[in-house]
Amino acid sequence: MRKRFIYAIIIITLFLSCHKKEPLEPPYGDKPVYVVTNRDYTSYLLSCFNESEDYIHIMMYLMKYYPFDSTNGVSQLQKALIKANLRGVEVKVLLEKSDYNSSLNALNESTYIYLDSMGVDVRFDPVSVTTHSKLVIVDDKIAFVGSSNWSRSALEENNEVNVKIKEEMVVSELDSYFQRIWDVSGYKLK
Repeated sequence: MRKRFIYAIIIITLFLSCHKKEPLEPPYGDKPVYVVTNRDYTSYLLSCFNESEDYIHIMMYLMKYYPFDSTNGVSQLQKALIKANLRGVEVKVLLEKSDYNSSLNALNESTYIYLDSMGVDVRFDPVSVTTHSKLVIVDDKIAFVGSSNWSRSALEENNEVNVKIKEEMVVSELDSYFQRIWDVSGYKLK
């Protein structure tokens, strides 16, 4: 009996020491780089979009549009982009256009139609290359790079990891990368 009790204590101790609850709020601070996981990603982006003054540049493999669900994270992010654009912030969204994945194309095209109809500048990358990036840059100040596509599953269900970067030289280099691809990505829907 005593042996079982000791084993139970060991198992409970191991479980509690390995199981960490996600933080309720992102770890704000002055660190130049930090990890943003799972549900924290949306709140970080919303904050940055709402405070943006100059531009928001986004390069995304998949960005879904949910016309009948305005409460999910993706819809909130898209609304924040539209509001920023209306405030005079330059908003550019670059989406993947595949030469082999028609279902991805259909999803990105519906997002394109929605954002374009709301005045956001949207383009597709050249069909000859896959743009698998998940990159967001705000005002030469902050960049996010990571695994999160803009889908309900990525923002609300999956384990995803992203990095928030506040190091100006790195953010500038990422924006130069975005701009190079944007400049050769003139494909628009008619």
